[in-house]
Amino acid sequence: MDDAEHGGGSGRDSRPLVRRHPLLGLAVTVASAVAVTATVVLGAEAFDGPGGKGGSGASVANAAGTREISARKVLHAVADRVREEEKDAEKDAEIDVPRDDQFVYTREIVKETDRRTGETEVRTAESWQSVDRSKRGWVDEIGGSGGWSEPLGRNESTFPPPDWEALERIPTDPAGLVRYVAAGLGIGKKPLEEIEKVEWRMIHSSLKGLATRPMAPKGLRPAAYDALAAVPGMKAEPGVEDGNGRPAVGVSYDYEFTRDQKLVFDEDSHEYLGERAIRTALGRKKSYDQFVRLTGCAVVDEVKQRP
Repeated sequence: MDDAEHGGGSGRDSRPLVRRHPLLGLAVTVASAVAVTATVVLGAEAFDGPGGKGGSGASVANAAGTREISARKVLHAVADRVREEEKDAEKDAEIDVPRDDQFVYTREIVKETDRRTGETEVRTAESWQSVDRSKRGWVDEIGGSGGWSEPLGRNESTFPPPDWEALERIPTDPAGLVRYVAAGLGIGKKPLEEIEKVEWRMIHSSLKGLATRPMAPKGLRPAAYDALAAVPGMKAEPGVEDGNGRPAVGVSYDYEFTRDQKLVFDEDSHEYLGERAIRTALGRKKSYDQFVRLTGCAVVDEVKQRP
């Protein structure tokens, strides 16, 4: 859809980053943004699991009796669930490791509700991405149409790197992962407590992309969730609806352009349900409440081949 804009963004906007991002045909660059310097003090407990110093529960009540939820504890609980899912997958079947000459196929259900009229549309979006970005892929646009995503050029790259072997070399301890991402984004090897606010925004985006990858080496996605838990500014909100209108927990980064981008989890099982966002179109004259849920993922040999 040519007139589509993304005010709050969507789950797709945060996947592999950032020298050039072929997903949705968007070109994304990492700019050296100028911002007011702000540093955040991080303790070791930032990387603790849900049973760390703050106790085992993710939900507490404030003085007014309103329920509050700890984003850090929710994300640690999600990481633990993903680790268990990876163990179960190893027991049930051989892990499908993609070759560089193959494609990752994804199928998503996109539900959008016009914020003014209440009219709702539900559609399926399918995409085929070259594993190492060396071949042309196909992506269904958020607005419902599709198009080719061109391969990376000679002087173009993505971060984190797309090929499987490179992904396997990424650290899977949360602190090491944060440092890896910071170095890859040009932030350098400064101590975590010296990372500035504008830099944390960049780190958050990369970690979110790793956490929600449809396919990743063992340990990488749970490490990314644990690392997200250490990012200052992560917020959890109870009562956020999933695509079927059921209450869940939404986790977002507290920043002007990302507050409406919520990773949605089941409050009890901590299953990842999808991403909720606000999409704008027609020069922001129209806006939609959007929910995107991954329903299928596989490795295939050709573009537009289904598993």
